[in-house]
Amino acid sequence: MNYKVRGLDDPYNKTVGFEKEYEDWTEAQDKSMQLLEDGVEWVEILIKNGDGWGLLQELNLERGIVDTNFNTHSLAPYYVRLRDL
Repeated sequence: MNYKVRGLDDPYNKTVGFEKEYEDWTEAQDKSMQLLEDGVEWVEILIKNGDGWGLLQELNLERGIVDTNFNTHSLAPYYVRLRDL
């Protein structure tokens, strides 16, 4: 699988300030956490599907990124346990 991490400077216009592809979801989530900790307001993780990209997660610290029920706005439960968040 391929994942793309995008740091958004502007969540309304979707101005991309950072973008990089990863083959490992854990690495993609690590980079997402780093971007959020560095002050990027919104981070998207996209997944390669066929010829394009689909949204897997959209993370924002103010909204919260940890939830016992995984959804598109939270980190995966295994990742939360792995990183002891």
